[in-house]
Amino acid sequence: MSEITLYDYLAANVPTECMDILASHGYDDANSVDEIAEDLKQFVREHRTEALAELAEVHPDLELLKDMVGISTPYEGNSDTEYLNATGTLDRISNIENTLMTGSSSAVTPTNEIGLSKSDFILGIGVVIVTSLLLHKNKV
Repeated sequence: MSEITLYDYLAANVPTECMDILASHGYDDANSVDEIAEDLKQFVREHRTEALAELAEVHPDLELLKDMVGISTPYEGNSDTEYLNATGTLDRISNIENTLMTGSSSAVTPTNEIGLSKSDFILGIGVVIVTSLLLHKNKV
């Protein structure tokens, strides 16, 4: 499986929006998804944070990413049920899942024998995406 970059992902999923951003900064129209991705790389090299902010606004998963960032809260040490380690509880994650799924934090999400539900995995994927974007932002 080949690695896909943020530029490839954006070029493949929102090519028109990417080309509009590039055109507004003086780039010529691209003839392929690969050319769009290469132009996006150059755009970010030249404009750095401002370019990433513009690209973030057209990201196809922007609302999901905003929701994921919005639900993350720091541990405040209020109870043992908020403690999480390799053998700790997952109640806090379940509460976040319930808030996402039902809008209510009072329900308890069923989990499998290792304590992880499908929503745990989805939440984990979201965290990985956000972390990757932030790390990528720091490299560029």
